[in-house]
Amino acid sequence: MMYRYEDYIDEYGRIMQFNKNKDICIHRWYPFVEGYSKEFIEAIVNEQPQKVEYCLEPFSGSGTTALELSIKGISCISFEVNPFMFTLSKAKLKVSRYKKRTIRSHTLKMKKHIVSLNDNEIDLYSGFSTLIEGKEKKKWNIDREVFIAIEKIKRAINSLSTTLYKEVYIVCLANILLEYSNLYRNGKCLSYKKGWKDNRYSQEQVITSFFNFINNVIIEDLEKLETNNFSNHNLLFLGDARQLIFDNVDDNSIDLIITSPPYLNSRDYTDSYMLELKALNFLTNYNEIKNLREQTIRSHVQLKIRNLKRIQSSILKATITKIESLSGDSTVWNTEIPNMIIAYFEDMETILNGMYQKLKKGRRIYFNVSNSAYFGVLINTLEICSEIAENIGFEVVEIRKARYLNPSPQQKEKIGKLLEGVIVLEK
Repeated sequence: MMYRYEDYIDEYGRIMQFNKNKDICIHRWYPFVEGYSKEFIEAIVNEQPQKVEYCLEPFSGSGTTALELSIKGISCISFEVNPFMFTLSKAKLKVSRYKKRTIRSHTLKMKKHIVSLNDNEIDLYSGFSTLIEGKEKKKWNIDREVFIAIEKIKRAINSLSTTLYKEVYIVCLANILLEYSNLYRNGKCLSYKKGWKDNRYSQEQVITSFFNFINNVIIEDLEKLETNNFSNHNLLFLGDARQLIFDNVDDNSIDLIITSPPYLNSRDYTDSYMLELKALNFLTNYNEIKNLREQTIRSHVQLKIRNLKRIQSSILKATITKIESLSGDSTVWNTEIPNMIIAYFEDMETILNGMYQKLKKGRRIYFNVSNSAYFGVLINTLEICSEIAENIGFEVVEIRKARYLNPSPQQKEKIGKLLEGVIVLEK
């Protein structure tokens, strides 16, 4: 099976990373680990020969696609399963409704409320055993003083008689959370900072940073903002994209789909944002973590994978056969890996089926994924997804080479670099 590859490395290499957004108005409100830049969205919209009125983004992340399309006056239905990311996206998408004078007034009220609170009013309890510092604990995510400061800020936010602004203040708190915790983002997950037990912060430092972020980022961005009352915040839905795509979108209604599902990298994307999810009460116990994982694309082995149905893909079948031939080598064997790979492509088939139903005839999907490798075997995600899409009824226009990624050191020796690309599909 031969697919046409086009070299877009010069065009996409610069703009396929969220890092490009880190200094851009509104987009910079939270340093997202994954995702792409606003220029990637612009480039795709600009190349459409027909007018684009309705878009779909099944994996919203930090809301880059829906926000950029809001600025362009284009409607975008989007889904996000992570409740923290959903709140972040909502806050950014509501930006045209925020007023600087209201935020300044809220700031004074929150400062007064924080001053009125005593430390002994703060309950030092969490449903997560390693979240807060405590006696007999060897490790903890947040020191006692930092946790008290965070709780005081949360109470101050909740004391405001507004629902509109609360999401943006939670985003401001999330922004300082990692800095004052004992953790840092380490690729796939969170790790403890070097010498974390020696890093001690005061309540005043945490609280001052929170208000500084409001003044130096939020208010500053509102001053730069051009008037645009168009917003996609009412078209953002919380939940499992595999279900929402069938329940929340009309058939044959979508002009354009731009999306980047989780990559097949044995990573639970929930883990990267576990501190925000726990400390800001998006999740309150371990059972809720399990429930959230069950709603995510099966790109990880955090949950036992059951009820697999083999999908029609000759490339996938050959790949799984190759991986299963390594089962005799107990040093590399993990029985869940082949199940995860099959489950991942089952999920991709569900999403692609949904997108086929919702897309108008003659319109396109830009599907950003990356190849993977396990046990020295290349998983050609780009071509397997292309084959699944063809079986559904799409035409694979081309696969655009975007950039090359480094796999884990053990895979790199056997496979080399992994291609990240954009599959262009047409109905």
